Amino acid sequence: MKTLVLLITFLALTGCGGGSDSNSNVAPENSSSDSPTSSTGNNTGSQPGDSNEQPDNTDDTNNDQDSGTQDDIGVAPIVDVKTPGNIVRKGATIVIDSVITGDSSELTYVWTQIAGPAATLVNSNSPSLTVILPETSSPNQDDLVFALTVTNNEGLSTYTEATIESVNAMSELQAASLLQQGTLGPTYAEIQSAAGKSEEEWINEQLEMQTTYHMPFLENYPDKEQPNHINRIDAWWKASINAPDQLRQRVAFALSEIFVVSDANSALRGEPEGMTTYYDMLLKNAFGNFRTLLESVTLSPVMGVYLSHLGNEKADLEKNIRPDENYAREVMQLFTIGLDELNLDGTKKLDNDGNAIPTYSQTEIGGFAKVFTGWTFAYSARWNRPSKNYTLPMQPFSEYHSSQEKHLLNNEVIPAGTGAEESMQLALDNLFMHPNVAPFISKQLIQRLVKSNPTPAYVQRIALIFNDNGTGTRGDMAAVVKAILLDDEARKYSSVFEHSGKIKEPILTKLHFWRTLNAASQLNRYYTWNLQSTYGQGPLLSPSVFNFFRPDHKPSELLNSGLVAPELQIATDSNMISTTNGHYSDLIWRMAERKNTLNPNTIYMYGAAQISILESAGLQALLDHYNIVYFAGSMSDVTRNALVDLDSYFLNRSPADRVSQLLYMVSLSPDFNYQN
Repeated sequence: MKTLVLLITFLALTGCGGGSDSNSNVAPENSSSDSPTSSTGNNTGSQPGDSNEQPDNTDDTNNDQDSGTQDDIGVAPIVDVKTPGNIVRKGATIVIDSVITGDSSELTYVWTQIAGPAATLVNSNSPSLTVILPETSSPNQDDLVFALTVTNNEGLSTYTEATIESVNAMSELQAASLLQQGTLGPTYAEIQSAAGKSEEEWINEQLEMQTTYHMPFLENYPDKEQPNHINRIDAWWKASINAPDQLRQRVAFALSEIFVVSDANSALRGEPEGMTTYYDMLLKNAFGNFRTLLESVTLSPVMGVYLSHLGNEKADLEKNIRPDENYAREVMQLFTIGLDELNLDGTKKLDNDGNAIPTYSQTEIGGFAKVFTGWTFAYSARWNRPSKNYTLPMQPFSEYHSSQEKHLLNNEVIPAGTGAEESMQLALDNLFMHPNVAPFISKQLIQRLVKSNPTPAYVQRIALIFNDNGTGTRGDMAAVVKAILLDDEARKYSSVFEHSGKIKEPILTKLHFWRTLNAASQLNRYYTWNLQSTYGQGPLLSPSVFNFFRPDHKPSELLNSGLVAPELQIATDSNMISTTNGHYSDLIWRMAERKNTLNPNTIYMYGAAQISILESAGLQALLDHYNIVYFAGSMSDVTRNALVDLDSYFLNRSPADRVSQLLYMVSLSPDFNYQN
């Protein structure tokens, strides 16, 4: 349309005998065109020639054309726009100003929006446009394009555009919801710090943070020459409570429930340094590449001892020695591909008879068992004289490695005579490239961070990121974690899902209270025995390689529903009673403000901040605070009324007593124990 207008203008000018050396910028007839031209008008008339200097033989037609005047041709306004910055917050009110070069009198202005989610335009016929940006409807950035047409009193117009990038400014409740999924239990200070940022900004900050490793917190038991099991637990508490890189800590905890090792009732109980090193390895690789993580897990001497491929020897029939198949089986079943072939969305592939298709057979188990022969502790003097260094990756002894051919997945075969190091690399590549890995790992991470029952579409979206992070890289864990937390099923801005959220893990409910109440002992020791019997779980304390609970666990109430609730596998009568007693002990018996004297060895809760809210602003303000910190906005009216009723029984007690009782009731409430 603009081309047509320009052509008509040119013909009209030519017909009148006028001319111009510059392009005239004319506004499109419809400023809502799909492809508007963005430019600034700058029209100047050319000087007419002197007829006295024309040759005598000049054509009469040319004389007639040159004799016309160009002084009557106007100049379109020279226009630019000034925005309040390239990136603004959703829901904000902004002003976009026009900038006019030259005379700005007798101009008319027309502002329109031509792209992006609908905004509210105020003063759209003035030099400055006020825009009320739309509220958050997704965690993604919105790109909004506004057009300005400026016309002078001669009818000449200039058209230009301005693009605004609008990102979220999380409210406290939105920040609390994200941090429930991305931390080990958010504090109010962390929620306040995240509020005002977009989800992506907070995640990016967390991804860039320096890793808080646990090994520096591992100290010797008093009067001992080396650390003990309880010192490993102490180190975990110290790092988990205080580490600023909370997203990494949360993901490492999730990985510890997938790549399971345990020192509960095992030979590893006496190796706290090795166990802490293993956890630090998970922290290091939490945002790295899955292939590197898989290799680090495989070569960990802690994993080597736990699943018995450390010291695994090649076959010797005369000595009745056969390669151990334990790790070969579990690295497939639990760490990479699972038992059945999967579609990209995590659903099972079926054969023509409607049956699931197994991912591997005894042939592949035997092949991988041969791969993992010949590996033992690093820097061992001899095979039968191992160093027992649990902090360094295992190293191979070639004479104990199987030289036979090794059958892997998808009919891949490692040729006979291939060495230990090369065999391992080929085998791990074979596992890593299997199409099951993306949906198998993606779904479990979703379950650990966001919800127990992700839709197949959610799993597929994350699996696609696992397969390609957008730059051709497979297995980018940072990209996977980011996609999980930014997905609409996690943020729930534009959709309502029938089934969302997950049961909180008991140890994480305890940790959440400890983080918000600054749990500490005067001697700075967090000695907590029997976590697995009190809460049904603890860091690296699983009763088996199958974790505390399976990702597909269905309690009896859900058998016919098609739903799973993994965490309820440890919600036994005894565990629930023990957990309830544990919260009572923490929140009532060990509230520091209720004590006259403190035992230096005892871990106390410090509720001063919450007591201050109750004293200065009242009960409802305190419950509002709880709704943010502990419920992320999900406190129901039933729960709130129950808390009000409870407090009425303790009105004559001290504020510390009232806060203790309220917190204990929070710990028992269904709303708190359900992350949604």
